[in-house]
Amino acid sequence: MGRSAAVILFIAAVAAVAVYCAQRRTIARGDVLATELMGASPLLEKLDCDKEVPIGVAGATFGCRAFFKNGESTDVVFKLDRAGHISSEAAGSRIKKTSDPWGD
Repeated sequence: MGRSAAVILFIAAVAAVAVYCAQRRTIARGDVLATELMGASPLLEKLDCDKEVPIGVAGATFGCRAFFKNGESTDVVFKLDRAGHISSEAAGSRIKKTSDPWGD
């Protein structure tokens, strides 16, 4: 009888922790995402992204300010999908991956 009660208590505790974790929002740090994205273009000098990026069931959308080595800058909107792939949509222009004006 005592063993059954212990098993039921253990299952209830695990369920309570699972419910708590499932209800917590997942938030990514913008500086970590910016560091990961810096490798996207050798022309990037710096990326300033949103401080916190809430990730939902469908993924996340977050903004960054891209600073290029030639002195230009632009606002970029990034989308993070459920598989962890990040795509960009520049507000002013695209992030170029090469210095070739006709490239990308």
